[in-house]
Amino acid sequence: MIRILHIHTMPVISGSGINTYLSMDGMDRQVYEVELACAPGGRLIDLVQDSGMEVRIFRNLVQPLSPYRDLRAAMDLFLFLRKNPYHVVHTHNSKAGFVGRLAAAMARVPVIVHTVHGFAFHDQEPRWRQVLFLNLERLASHWCQKMIFISQPLLDWGLKEHIVPREKTVKIYSGIQLEHFHPVDGDEKNRIREKWKLRPEEAVIGIVSKLWEGKGHATLIEAVKELTKDIKDVRLVIVGEGYLQDELVKQVARLGLGDRVLFTGFQMDVSEIIATFDVAVLPSFFEGMGRVILEAMAMAKPVVASRVGGIPDLVEDGRNGFLVQPGDVKALAAAIKRLLTDKELAGEMGSRGRKMVDEKFNSDIMVRSIEEVYRHLLTRKGIRIGP
Repeated sequence: MIRILHIHTMPVISGSGINTYLSMDGMDRQVYEVELACAPGGRLIDLVQDSGMEVRIFRNLVQPLSPYRDLRAAMDLFLFLRKNPYHVVHTHNSKAGFVGRLAAAMARVPVIVHTVHGFAFHDQEPRWRQVLFLNLERLASHWCQKMIFISQPLLDWGLKEHIVPREKTVKIYSGIQLEHFHPVDGDEKNRIREKWKLRPEEAVIGIVSKLWEGKGHATLIEAVKELTKDIKDVRLVIVGEGYLQDELVKQVARLGLGDRVLFTGFQMDVSEIIATFDVAVLPSFFEGMGRVILEAMAMAKPVVASRVGGIPDLVEDGRNGFLVQPGDVKALAAAIKRLLTDKELAGEMGSRGRKMVDEKFNSDIMVRSIEEVYRHLLTRKGIRIGP
């Protein structure tokens, strides 16, 4: 049995969290024993455990930069890995990627793999943090045999910044479970809208995202205010939870949009609420890929998103959606307005998006590709897989 430990800092249901879960859950349980290491207190833990997999809690594996606790986390992981041998350690995101790869390298784990979901040295960070995080990424790349990039722009960025040599990289798109995301007809759409007190005639704009900095919620709310000048029945549905909620609620009230914005809170089954959308939006300031775009596309929804990170790998501007510059309220409002007022164009873009997801972004393809990376690296180490 091949033992694999995935390390992910925050156990929240997010793009990287779901990617990690699907990467674990899709593995052949007759061949692989897969576990998760993470901080305490998140829904990702329940999801993993409900699927019959073990979760290891590390209390010092915190999200914010904390040199003391980060060092403690690395030592905790090192001691755990020395006592509990694994064939593969697979880390995710910057924080877990640094402390996890360091601990695994010190513990001499045979195979160490890291998935890049995004970089922490983006231009929304102060310059000193950009320099620090860039050099930490370069250092940590020496402690693994392979780095998986979830989009081509992210891979290009990593090579440009000399994070890792090309021969240590592989591109594996973050996939989704297509059986959970599919288009619905008009009757079903209206039935679900009724549940959420959304009227059939309303133009519904939706965003599914953590309510955290960098996701562009404030920009989208400003764009909705702009849209109300021309579109009478427009509603914004904000799906997710996070520390920005109170601030966003105040912004909505300040702009007089109280009856036009619905905060749904966290939703485990986002496919149902996405079904109510006419347009799906992700106006992020930085994004490794943006799997919520894939989920919306799989349901044949036209999308408007920022031209940042890995998003242009998903959205072909003018074909399956529109791309705008992050923070540009006018451009965002104009792109949404065009899709709301041109139903034929919106339908064509939604159909093209669904076709693209079908062909390239199935989670089964992702899991099999990751498994092939493991197989190749384990074979190089002389470790036999399977009977």
